[in-house]
This record gives sequence, structure tokens and C-alpha cells, in this order.
Amino acid sequence: MTMDTLIAVTAAAARSAGADDLDEFDNLVQCAVPQFCEIPADRWPQRTDAAERSRRAGAHVMAPLADPYAFDARRHGVPAARARRMDPQQRLVLGLAAELFARARTDVRRPGARVATVVGVSSTDYRAVSTAPLLATMTVDGALGTGDAAQRAAVHAAGARAVQPMTGHTMPGVLANMVPAAVQHSFDLRGPAFAVDSACASGLTALDVGRALLLTGAVDACVVGGVYTALTPEAHAGFSAIGALSPSGACRPYTRAADGFVLGEGGALLLLRRLADAERDGDDVLAVVEACGSSNDGRAPGVMTPTVEGQVAAVRAARGDRPAGRVDAVEGHGTATVVGDRTELETLREVLPDAPAGSVPLGSVKAVVGHTMAASAALALVKVVLALRRGRWAPQPEDDAGWHPLLDGSPFVVPTPADEAAPVRRAAVNAFGFGGTDAHAVLAHPEVVVRRG
Repeated sequence: MTMDTLIAVTAAAARSAGADDLDEFDNLVQCAVPQFCEIPADRWPQRTDAAERSRRAGAHVMAPLADPYAFDARRHGVPAARARRMDPQQRLVLGLAAELFARARTDVRRPGARVATVVGVSSTDYRAVSTAPLLATMTVDGALGTGDAAQRAAVHAAGARAVQPMTGHTMPGVLANMVPAAVQHSFDLRGPAFAVDSACASGLTALDVGRALLLTGAVDACVVGGVYTALTPEAHAGFSAIGALSPSGACRPYTRAADGFVLGEGGALLLLRRLADAERDGDDVLAVVEACGSSNDGRAPGVMTPTVEGQVAAVRAARGDRPAGRVDAVEGHGTATVVGDRTELETLREVLPDAPAGSVPLGSVKAVVGHTMAASAALALVKVVLALRRGRWAPQPEDDAGWHPLLDGSPFVVPTPADEAAPVRRAAVNAFGFGGTDAHAVLAHPEVVVRRG
């Protein structure tokens, strides 16, 4: 690899259930303490007749942010009227961006610099909340249902009392593209801004897009990552309907007792620069993105059914001619669904067939902070960056159910806090999204990167 194909990570920021910043996230991952709890009562009420059904379907727990609406508008120079109508994902990404730039040794926001922002965004919960009075009225006015004038008036009045009235700030506050655009506006960045959505693979898709922008010379730096908040029961209801949520209320990837995931909230950002530029400017290079690739499952048995063939294609697209077995650890997608874990483990056994048994630590941050959807791969990337920085792999929570049978005799082992931490200098990250997008990246400590040219 030549210097002009290597991308440096020069800063990181993260927030999740149980962690308000990067340092707290680092500590949380090291302690491996799951953050799952009953859905906070102030999110949405559960009717008594639905509560037991929700419990059986796994829709009764989550890993929530303490307050997804929290936002210091004055700090970011946002007028109060606009702040009240901003999607919490915009509020979250601005806080993350402020932490990111504060941690960077080089200020990439200098005049004339081209800094892009690419953020994975899939949730439109806040848009649904903000337009609730309009949509509720449609259910009784003949467009989506039937109703008389009195019913229409009652529905509209109830919704209007609960939701900020629509103003000129509403649409900028609810559109997905405004999540990355808010970063450009608040920090006066002049590069392009994209919202990307490949479901659970969005964070790695953002990394792939940001890397491409840097390698083509289109930008000088790029902010990449993902965010997710759950403000309505839509995701819980939808994933319960397909049996993806854990009825036991715990996300237990790669175990014999894995029965689904727990939804979590959070976000993470990375600051990317070309390695040559970062080293020239004396940046603190946290990690080097050596490779990134993606694929799609194509015509799979179902639009939400992962395939080994598609996932192997993503790994090979990223690795290229890299010798098998070169990574010290793998941060897996690890949803703890029966099909998901089996498919991923079959994939890993195929792409790393010659590594000694039990030599490659495997983990999934979802075991601690839940499945954060469009933010999940971004938080996984930050977990890997922190591991490379520390030089040792983070453990998974203890589990007495035993590990997945496909781990038996495989190169992979899931370490717990009782195990000695394994050294890590190069690690891979997997992400697989509903709709079939598969993504894979390889990150390394700068000291082990082979530089040519």
C-alpha cells in the first residue's frame, strides 16, 4: 500500500446508553456492563392490554440515552425556535462534532479547507412526531379513513397540544439530510454533506464514502459516522413483528442463548484525513484505515435474510490481496439473532480458515449498548480505534449459556472480563444491513502499517 491510499483517523467521539462522551464510552466497553433496561416511561406509554404482548415479543426493553432531546442551543449558536424543532439526531451529531473537533490536534476547519460530513441516518421518528397532527387528521378525514367534522377537530386538537406547531423551522428540523448539513452550518464547513442509509451498515458506508472523497482529492478531511434515536414505538413494533428483538431483554451475540437484539440509542463520529497529510501536520493518528469494501446479497431468500456469499464478497472486496489471518481481532456485527450470528460465523470461518483455533478475539459492542441501527457500525469502529490505541481487545459480558457451536474449533474466541486481554494491532469490522448491504473494514495501529511509496 502506498501512502496516498491510506486514511488516518485523527479523532473520535461517541455517545451511547451509559456514556456521554468518548472517555465514558471507552470505560463502558472495557467494563462490559450491559445497559439494558425497561423502556423509560416518558418515551411512550404502553397500554395495559399490550404490555404483556410487548414483553413476549421483546419490545419492553432498550438501551436508551438519558435524554435524547438534551441540547445546549446557546453553545452551538442555534436560535431557540429552531432548536425546539430540531430532530434529536441533529442535536446529537452537533454535540459529537464539537467533541470530535476539540479532540483533534490539528484544526481542520481552517479557512479554505474542504471538510465533508457523511453520517448514517435511518430513523425518521422525529419527522413522524412533528407531523403527527396532520397525519392523525388524515386518518379520519377520508384520505386514510372515515370520520366526521367533530372527530377531525378532536384529533387535530389533541395532536397540536402535544407537538410543536409547524413553522419555517420544521422542515429543516426533520429532514434526514439536515443531520450532516447541521454540522456544516454550525462549524462553517465547506465540503459536501451526505446522509447515507444502508440500515445497520450505514456507519461503514459512511466510512467508505469518506475514504473515497479523500482518496480522489475532493476534500481535505471528512467527518464520518452514524446516529440513532428511538422516539416512537415504531422500530420496537416492527422488529418485534419479525421476531428480531430479544424476549429475554438481553443482547447476547455468539452465545447458545442468543434470542435477538435490544434496540439502543447513540452515535459516533470519526475524523478522517489522508495519512500523509496527518503525519505532515503532526496529528495524533489513532488508527489507519487500510481497507474498506462492500457488497450486496442480491436476490437472497428474503430482503432481510443475510447470506454467506454476500458477506464473503464484502470481506474480499475490502481485503483485496491481503493475506488471510493478518487481523488480530474482529468486531463483528453480532446481532444475536439466530440467522444473523450463524451466517456471520460461517462467513468468518470461510475468510479466515487457516488461523490457529482460538487465536482471534471476536466481539460485538451490541452486547453492551444494544443495536443502535444506523449508528451501530460507527460505534463499532470507535470501539476498534480505542482497542488499537490501548493495544488490547475489550471483553464481552460474562455469559453462562455457552458460546455458539460454530466457534468450536474455529479461529475465533469471545473473551470475557475474566480472561487476559489479548494484544491487538490490526482489527476488522463487519456490518450487515437489512436490504442486503454488507460492509467490512480493516484498521491498524500506525506502527504496523506497511508504507510503500
